Amino acid sequence: MKALLAVCLVLLLGTPLLAQEKLTPENLWEASREGNLEKVTQIIESGVDVNSKTEYGSTALFYACDRGHKELVKFLLDQGADPNAKDTFYNATPLTWAQSKSHNEIMGMLFTAGAKGADDMLPGAVASGNVDLTKMILDSGAASPSALRLAMTSAEKSKSDEIKALFADLEIPDTPDFEFTSEMAEKYVGSFASSEGQLLTITSKAEKLRAKSSGGTSLLKAVEADQFKSGQTTYQFTMDGDTPEQVSVEGFRSTVIYKAISEAEAEKLAAAAKEKAKPADAPKKDAAREFAESSPESKAADLAISDSNWPVFRGNGSRGVADGQSAPMQWNAEESKNVLWKTPIPGLGNSCPTIWENKLFVTSAVNPEADNDFRIGLYGDVASVEEDFEFDFIVYCLDKNSGKILWEKKANHAKPAVKRHAKSSHANPTVATNGEHVIAFFGSEGLYCYDMDGNLKWKKDLGVLDSGWFYDPGYQWGFGASPVIFEDKVILQCDIQQGSYVAAFRLSDGEEVWKTQRENEIPSWSSPVVHQFDDVAMLITHATRAARGYDARTGEELWSMKDHSEIVVPVPFVAHNLIYIASGYSPIQPIVAIRPEARGDITLAENSLTDENIAWSTKRGGPYMPSPIVYGDYLYCCANSGILTCYDAKTGDVAYKKRMRAKGGTLSFTGSPLAADGHLFLTTEDGRTLVVKAGPKFELVGTNSVGENVLTTPAISDGKLFIRGQQHVFALGKE
Repeated sequence: MKALLAVCLVLLLGTPLLAQEKLTPENLWEASREGNLEKVTQIIESGVDVNSKTEYGSTALFYACDRGHKELVKFLLDQGADPNAKDTFYNATPLTWAQSKSHNEIMGMLFTAGAKGADDMLPGAVASGNVDLTKMILDSGAASPSALRLAMTSAEKSKSDEIKALFADLEIPDTPDFEFTSEMAEKYVGSFASSEGQLLTITSKAEKLRAKSSGGTSLLKAVEADQFKSGQTTYQFTMDGDTPEQVSVEGFRSTVIYKAISEAEAEKLAAAAKEKAKPADAPKKDAAREFAESSPESKAADLAISDSNWPVFRGNGSRGVADGQSAPMQWNAEESKNVLWKTPIPGLGNSCPTIWENKLFVTSAVNPEADNDFRIGLYGDVASVEEDFEFDFIVYCLDKNSGKILWEKKANHAKPAVKRHAKSSHANPTVATNGEHVIAFFGSEGLYCYDMDGNLKWKKDLGVLDSGWFYDPGYQWGFGASPVIFEDKVILQCDIQQGSYVAAFRLSDGEEVWKTQRENEIPSWSSPVVHQFDDVAMLITHATRAARGYDARTGEELWSMKDHSEIVVPVPFVAHNLIYIASGYSPIQPIVAIRPEARGDITLAENSLTDENIAWSTKRGGPYMPSPIVYGDYLYCCANSGILTCYDAKTGDVAYKKRMRAKGGTLSFTGSPLAADGHLFLTTEDGRTLVVKAGPKFELVGTNSVGENVLTTPAISDGKLFIRGQQHVFALGKE
């Protein structure tokens, strides 16, 4: 009878009578990202803490502020959401995200609820003539009397009548500022050092404190006892009576702790920094000659990877080196100078050219109605591109010598399962080939194997591969890791939001050979590389949780090194019998040279930079997007902003650090540098390639352009440089 009653209720109500699913903080964060007030209300009423924190310390309020959900922000604050909560990665608060999107009304709600930061924000709002932001801060009543007085003085000089009007009838409370005297200042004076040996010196003069570090000297303003500010940076002293024990220096993206040290220790650190800053001796020979006459070991290591074939991302071994092919030094596409051919490629793709004999391969995601554009430049926007289109996912094979399209194959037609970033595409992974097989990988849209004539041999659906923002999975950026071919296998590195892994598939039929889960790994965009060390074929990968080495034939993990940048893009590679890994998402920017015999957990001990497994390392200087390159005896790292740093590849000593400059355009870098015949080739996002002489002294020898945006890495083959731009593939060489 009970069973019959249940069936009747199902027929009447349309759903079975089930116990309500237990609600969790994950439900709260997801509903807050969506702006679903009703759902958030239900979740909080069920008992979920409104201030529940993610792995990175963010809360529901962070997401609501970032996305501009006004009603939800008000509700969360009414429920006791902390307006001053701070995450553990960016040191950001809900106000940080509201300000980044100019959600002024939400910022006003936060200030009214007790958020800190009005004093820092008000001067900039007045100086920039931002009427709405200025009015919001004034209306909230969150600014201190001293900040109001400074803002009023600035407003009197403003060219904006609206700004002046806001202060015309403003009454500022006559509340005394925090009094800071010369006697108080003296107790903060001293020397301090970070765990990495960075020196911070606090001095006092005329009742004012100054902080001197490697970044320069800052004037500190007293906010309250033991707390000072310089711009957006906060200096918090921890005192033992009248003696400082440490200084916590907190900026937007990082917090550095400096411990008190003796004057003798400070003198040692200062002397070491001065010695390190000395410029390297100028070379006696030009870079090309120096390279040609370098040690036989160095020369052999580089010549071994030079080949007219360019079979994977950055060529053989992902090294990016192609000597002895007389690559062009000058070209100009707009003037047709040294442009052998250019072929239009429809759609949008960030896959780089790969080459086998006379065939060149690229991929693209094609829909004529889509916005086939990239947003170049230096910015930190994390938003996904909103597209409601189906795309053709196409593999193109071009004749390397003429640019003629020999064949094109539609691998798939689908609406992408994952959104892309403004600098990304739906065709990011670079094709891999061994002269018999052509492996095209489109992430969630599948893995495909063709023969050299374009006949499909097999295909494989790997499901949804979401390499989105670890901090907020609501933002998706597209898949980026390229495949590699080793012996009879194709190997993939799939670092995604849930269930990351590396796997090998049989080249002949696509059957899985082995698959190794990567515990707790989060999204990365680095590609793997395989290198043969004596009898060990090592698969080398780099990601946030760990860089790892595997047996390429079995998938068995050989070693791992933890604690890297939260967003890893550069590929690992081998030179001088060392494994180089680097990543550069601030504030964690390591460069590490690993010995190939390392096994097990090789994570460095705290404050250590080298041991029996690590030849050398540094905690600063790793590049964010472009992969480093070793050429001859030097390692070069190019920052997104165009700062080029040259290291001794075997010791890590810095030869130079130089900001590259070129007239006009946007000097930002995503593609990785190449090296050939004594020179480096570094391509900017706006399509210019800077040619720099190799060696320990910086010398820019030329700038060339293809006249369109380039977010890819070029290839070199048979004396030609091949660049994949936003609309075309270019072949550049001596006419």
